[in-house]
Amino acid sequence: MFKRILLPVDISEGKESLKAIEAAVELAASHQAVLHLLTVLPGFGSPVVASYFPRQDMDKALAAIYQQLHDLVEPHILEGLEVKLRAVEGKPYKQILKEAKRIHADLIVIPSHGPKAVERFFLGSTAARVVERAEVSVMVIRQ
Repeated sequence: MFKRILLPVDISEGKESLKAIEAAVELAASHQAVLHLLTVLPGFGSPVVASYFPRQDMDKALAAIYQQLHDLVEPHILEGLEVKLRAVEGKPYKQILKEAKRIHADLIVIPSHGPKAVERFFLGSTAARVVERAEVSVMVIRQ
């Protein structure tokens, strides 16, 4: 049923994303799907922020969060499962939707947020926008 599953992961959430990682890995394995993991570095795309940071600094930041994504998910990946990692910059919900189209995702698995009110506002906002605007099914994994 699913051939390409997209899992956006907020690196700053770290362990709070583990339940979603495990769910997405299980779904991908059971459907023999490719699991695409995405992390988004917010803020660098805005002109104000970009004016303070040279492009090579943005590239270093993207490489660092890519490595963090790899380190976070690697212990949970099952042998034989095809996994693709990607780190991009921009508004998280927009980049998630863009990536879903780019890879022709059948499903987006998105983690819910932690218990803090501020985190709920920001992450809830991202998840809500993805659910509202996605052209494919979205599975929200709660903690």
